[in-house]
Amino acid sequence: MMVFTLFTMWALGLLALFTDPKRTSIRWACATAFVGGAGFLSAVIDETIMPLWAEMFTMTPGTEQTLLFLSRLSSFICQVGLPYSFLMFAVHSAEFLARKTKLITQFAALCFPISMLAITPIHPVLAFNYWIMVAWVIPFFLVSCTLLIVQYRSEKDPLVKKNSFFTNVLIIVPLFFVFIFIYVMRIQNDYEAWRYNMLVVAIQFILIVAISLKYGFLGVRLRVEKRRLDSTLRALTSGAQIINHTIKNEAGKISLYADRIETYAKETNQPGLQEDAVVLLQSSQHMLDMMNRIQTQLRDVELQESPTAPSEIVTQVIHNLKRYTEKYQVQVEAELDESLRLYCDAVQLREVLTNLCMNAIEAMRSGGKLHVQLFLSNRHLVIAVADTGTGISKENLPHVLDPFFSTKRAGQNFGLGLSYCYNVMQKHQGMLEIYSEQGKGTTVFLFFPKKRVITH
Repeated sequence: MMVFTLFTMWALGLLALFTDPKRTSIRWACATAFVGGAGFLSAVIDETIMPLWAEMFTMTPGTEQTLLFLSRLSSFICQVGLPYSFLMFAVHSAEFLARKTKLITQFAALCFPISMLAITPIHPVLAFNYWIMVAWVIPFFLVSCTLLIVQYRSEKDPLVKKNSFFTNVLIIVPLFFVFIFIYVMRIQNDYEAWRYNMLVVAIQFILIVAISLKYGFLGVRLRVEKRRLDSTLRALTSGAQIINHTIKNEAGKISLYADRIETYAKETNQPGLQEDAVVLLQSSQHMLDMMNRIQTQLRDVELQESPTAPSEIVTQVIHNLKRYTEKYQVQVEAELDESLRLYCDAVQLREVLTNLCMNAIEAMRSGGKLHVQLFLSNRHLVIAVADTGTGISKENLPHVLDPFFSTKRAGQNFGLGLSYCYNVMQKHQGMLEIYSEQGKGTTVFLFFPKKRVITH
């Protein structure tokens, strides 16, 4: 169990590092997991490696002393390094702190672990003064929690804010218990309470896996749904091409023979037969038009990228839909940062926004408010299209990006609009997220990576 807990801690650290190794906060998150795991490494050495070594080999005094020293050193690194690495994770996660402030805090806070190294015997017996430890460890923990909570509350980007919420819950709550079991309980002379941390880590691991699959954690987003949608779109695109080719051939034959029948009907003065031939011609043309529309929306998007002012595109889309907003008495509000420039496909972006705004308007046939926002967060350029319409039920929400899924009346709608929008955002290395509550409205967020923002 101890070995499993150790590897779980380190696996979580490597998983976090793998998501975005360039971000300083992610590196400190990885360090926190590895430093925390050092405490379990100490127990593994004492309770697993040393007995196993003694059983398989001859335990010489030198080997025993080396293993004991490694065990005590690992325990020291865990107890002294865990509060420091957690504080550094919080400091570097706090986007509102200046870089200079972060560096000063990083070096100033290091004085406390160094002081503990100076006053704490490590070998042969690790002897902490836990009253001194608690005097700085608890403030470190409280400051870290405060920074993470303030960062969460000040975050404008809804995607980052959602991830920050789960990150805070899955880090702050477990570390609260870890700190209690490691430091506070030892003031009470309970030196075995740390073993409860195995249960804490096990619960944390289960929750991280479950939440990562559905929402994402520390940037980890195991997008099973994304892969499913991507493969579905590829399959549909290939299928549409094959079906389109077949229908064109068959519709061509129908048109040819219908045209001959119409000519024959004219020559023989058979108006009834002539009308039937016209119906056949119209039907064949309708089949071709329908397949062309489907294939157009399923086609592999090829971007024609250039520097673009997204605020101008939003304004143009709102203007072009004015007759619809006036018809359904929809009030339009726009909050646009006109200084932003984005490297993207302007035509595709215009089509995406038109789709989203039309969906919003159609959900407010009895009137409502269409609110479009354009702003820059710490990690994305965000465009949000929100309505106060009928909303989407919980049962339908997971399927709205599926091709051919639609809650609208049948007719000219094929349920491909959002699939197309999703496809365009994928091509831009971005994301499309939908938040909706039935009876209260829907908000669709377009997240473009910050690297596409053109800075002057």
